[in-house]
Amino acid sequence: MLANRYFIARKFDLALPVFEKELAKGNTNVAIKKKLIICYGALGQIEKAFELFFELVKKDPFLIINTDPYWDDCPCPEMIKQWENSTKQVGVSPREALILGILYLYCDLDKSIEYLEKALDYDEYFLKINSVLRILRNTKSKVRVK
Repeated sequence: MLANRYFIARKFDLALPVFEKELAKGNTNVAIKKKLIICYGALGQIEKAFELFFELVKKDPFLIINTDPYWDDCPCPEMIKQWENSTKQVGVSPREALILGILYLYCDLDKSIEYLEKALDYDEYFLKINSVLRILRNTKSKVRVK
């Protein structure tokens, strides 16, 4: 798929419309949704990223948690570094904390929870973020027990 080639090349602006078109056709492939979340985040469309993220976490948080950054060619570690570096001087806003919480779930459940807690001040998304946090904390407690 052309979108995957763009995604691998980190041309998120070109991958995004192709992935969106696939989704609009009714393609419910989780990999497409996961990549769309990353494209939206990379392009600053954090609210769109969160809506898809919310949908997947409600369905099964392990759809994102079980991402392998190497095998899934996940750019999250680099994106996280960029977002964190850009917020070092002025601190993290709730909106920035939201995207960091989203991205961290691809590779670090604890850090995802930490940033999503900081995102709770994003008033219009408070209820959904709180719902995600409940799911992730519950998931974390189940993982720790095993």
